[in-house]
Amino acid sequence: MPKPSTNKSFVTIWNYYDFKSLKTNNHVEGCHHRLNNDLNNVVHPHFYIFIHVIQNDYAYNLAISSCHLATGILPPRKKLFVNRNARLHNLEERFKHQTLILNEYLEKVMRLI
Repeated sequence: MPKPSTNKSFVTIWNYYDFKSLKTNNHVEGCHHRLNNDLNNVVHPHFYIFIHVIQNDYAYNLAISSCHLATGILPPRKKLFVNRNARLHNLEERFKHQTLILNEYLEKVMRLI
């Protein structure tokens, strides 16, 4: 296997600068939060309670995905995240067109997050 620095597909996968999809794992964290709440934050739940919660989570995800397939509409994203992504994209474009120097770009991104 080639070193990561010489493998172009490795570099493109981990390069978030030009990545247009989700840049966080908030959806996974939300899933874990929902699962923990359903288990009442018990570290080692009873096996059958765990199975019941997993079945309920499956039913919830099935309902969301079937609604999406039927209507073609995704659940709305929070306005905060939509605005933050738009601002980040704007900063990236300004940096690409060299209207921002590196220090300004990094400072603005740091404040954005």
